[in-house]
Amino acid sequence: MPTDDSELETVYTDQEITDVATENSVWVAQTGLLEYTIHQYKNYVGSETNCVLTWKGRTNLAPSSSTVYLQIYNLDTLLWETVDSDNSSAVDTNFTLTAVIADLTDYKDVTGSMICRIYQFDTVSPSVSPSASPSISPSVSPSI
Repeated sequence: MPTDDSELETVYTDQEITDVATENSVWVAQTGLLEYTIHQYKNYVGSETNCVLTWKGRTNLAPSSSTVYLQIYNLDTLLWETVDSDNSSAVDTNFTLTAVIADLTDYKDVTGSMICRIYQFDTVSPSVSPSASPSISPSVSPSI
């Protein structure tokens, strides 16, 4: 699994970016075979000092069998930090991961962007990883 914020081997097409931009039950699938399935998102937060991360999605490998993680990349420590996870949802069931990031100082770059990812280890084959896009909202305002 990548330990830095490099681009992943599976890059979203323009249509897939559109598909995950809104909550509409349109999913972007990624097949895994005894490996990590990862969706990575770069989000612009501008001058905001805090935010709420919200990801809504589903997977055909139950989180109760293999935990799904929401992480944010710390640009100070150069490490991924787990901010939420799900190890109890059933297969093919929508679920939500959420985290309050009280201080964005260590997470956004000079352009005002931050990086989040959702991942799950595929313990059986084949599986389709979690999909959908996290929404990032400053403070407690509606998701962007």
